[in-house]
Amino acid sequence: MENTIERALHLRRQGKLQESKEMFLILLSNDQLNPSLHYQCARSFDILAEETKAIPFYEKAIELGLSDEELEDAYVKLGCIYRTHERFVEAKKLFQEAFCKFPNKEQMKVFYAMALFNLGENAEAMGFLIDNLVYMTTNQDILKYSRTISYLGHRLDCSSDQIITLATNQSLQTEPSTKSIVEKVTEGLKNVGLGGFYTGGGCEYDEYFNYFNDRDLETRRCALAAFTVMLGKWHARSGFTFIPQHDRKYLGGYDPNEPFHELNNYIEAIVAHHHQIKQDFPVMFEYIINFLISIEEERKVPYEKWFPELNAQLVQRLRDEVLLPNKSLLEAPTEYKYFLKEAGIPPFFEDDFFK
Repeated sequence: MENTIERALHLRRQGKLQESKEMFLILLSNDQLNPSLHYQCARSFDILAEETKAIPFYEKAIELGLSDEELEDAYVKLGCIYRTHERFVEAKKLFQEAFCKFPNKEQMKVFYAMALFNLGENAEAMGFLIDNLVYMTTNQDILKYSRTISYLGHRLDCSSDQIITLATNQSLQTEPSTKSIVEKVTEGLKNVGLGGFYTGGGCEYDEYFNYFNDRDLETRRCALAAFTVMLGKWHARSGFTFIPQHDRKYLGGYDPNEPFHELNNYIEAIVAHHHQIKQDFPVMFEYIINFLISIEEERKVPYEKWFPELNAQLVQRLRDEVLLPNKSLLEAPTEYKYFLKEAGIPPFFEDDFFK
């Protein structure tokens, strides 16, 4: 069978399209539940510009279950045929299914946006195209405003009052918390052992950077643990403690009178106290180095351009004095259970316990 399929493909490669199509149809007649043969028959009709004849073969191939590579191609080709034959609702539904199946295949969102445009859903179509632009670009000027571009791109028909909604029904915290740093962190991070940096909790607001050099070792440990988890969640894209000042109004429910974590303060504290931190908490220090390097590299934009409010000289000191000299620590990463132990976070999974 494989040799025969290969023969049919060979005919196609030679430009003998009709002969290849006929051979695939014969093969399919003997194996009608083979999704790949349905796909190849669809491709044969499609190449010959017999698009309406290709449609049922693509549909059946998807229904029967294709390999990811063939399925990805079938979605695109069938969706495009639906669109060019003005079957816009079917195209929209198919591309929705496609980008749910292949969330990292950005082309699906582009084709989906085309179908939305055909249906008159222009604002939503633009939103998907803008998301694609922000996700795929390496242009630092666009990346700098990525949150703003993405947020506004999905609200093209909204007024300013609709876009920026202050949480007026939330009362401000007028009384300072009576909890200690240790209490806040112990309570806030108790589930990190279960969810890790992806779903783990966060701590009640405090200026944790002020305690990186505290006289009490336990207070220092908890302050560093809170910061490390902030960075870990940021790296995992499950939480965004640090957001540029110009982007915060696009959070939804943002109140400028509420306290907010300022990245500059934490960078300043790390630069000032990194030697002592490395000595007292080597595992958390390693994780902090890893996250600070990885976040910037993956974002493809320097921190000082991403956060214009940062002191650029301070950020360069962070790189020169802290990150680059300690980058070798990342060559042999420390297991997560050692982080949990040093941070004082109770483990959940059996592998994270020490026997």
